[in-house]
Amino acid sequence: MQTDVHLQRKLVEIVKDELKNYTSINNEGVYLHFNVYPQNLPAKTARPIAAPEKDVPQKRAPKSDDSHFPYVLVCLDEEEINGEDDDCAVAVYFLIGIIDRNINNQGHFDVAEVMNRLSMRFLKERLFADRYRINFPVTKVFQREDTWPKFLGGMSTVWTVEAPELEETEFD
Repeated sequence: MQTDVHLQRKLVEIVKDELKNYTSINNEGVYLHFNVYPQNLPAKTARPIAAPEKDVPQKRAPKSDDSHFPYVLVCLDEEEINGEDDDCAVAVYFLIGIIDRNINNQGHFDVAEVMNRLSMRFLKERLFADRYRINFPVTKVFQREDTWPKFLGGMSTVWTVEAPELEETEFD
């Protein structure tokens, strides 16, 4: 049986595979691989400010999600079932986030590159796991607000998922 959840899990695998050799560089010159999460970022965590000393309460910095960057979220949006014999249309969006503290304020290029890689992968193959087909349109959106040093973008897609088979009863 196919479901939107199975589709989401498959898309997480595909995104991880597509981005396994792609990195974003941070300001310290360290290359970072993309984290891929289904639906939401993990919970924010507080990190210790300094090494704990014996019998001294440990101070913690405010909770932050910076350790999750760069990331791609694979998010279920809505599902449309139009009839008993119709396939389902499942809307899935991809949210891409990076941190780029360079003062040139051009982090959107990394976001665009990730969206381009994903859309090319989906449109080149079109059918995944012999059961999920991407449909048109594919829409890409960039943030409109200045959120420096965090850069965000999104891509919305619609997928065909086969309708569940109707169980026939003695009254059908």
